[in-house]
Amino acid sequence: MVIKKKPAENVREHRDLRYRKQYFPGADAVVFDTNRKGFVPLPIVLRKILWFLSPPELRVLIYLVLRASKYAICYPTEEEIAHDLGMSGRKNVTPHLRSLEEKHFIKTHTALGKKFFLIHDPRIALERLAQAGKLDDNRLFEVNELLEDLHQQPISKSSSKGS
Repeated sequence: MVIKKKPAENVREHRDLRYRKQYFPGADAVVFDTNRKGFVPLPIVLRKILWFLSPPELRVLIYLVLRASKYAICYPTEEEIAHDLGMSGRKNVTPHLRSLEEKHFIKTHTALGKKFFLIHDPRIALERLAQAGKLDDNRLFEVNELLEDLHQQPISKSSSKGS
């Protein structure tokens, strides 16, 4: 005997969808539909580290995130990055790429005449900041509070991975 489940009749819409319908009537016509592809989310925890990035670094990082595949790799040329970001030439992009790599947001590798970019989880940069003593207790508390809300491991000031 096969028992069929009845569809739940009292399934509530997600709270955010209810708010959107209540406070923004007609929003369906003006928001980006994530079900139709072309949508790349930024990690939520990135908002807790924005203070650590200069505006050009943030622009370059967001660009690379938007270009990355689901495997967190992309390989635009520095000239292409400069053009798309309205910067005048690769000489204006290179220092920001170097800085993002030093801050552990990205890793680069050159092979086959191309530069490949691996986009790190922002928690890697946060861990390095904490280990280097560049996150004060208040910032670290805020970061860990957000990570707890996201059901993710907290960041500590001491290295738990033998890096």
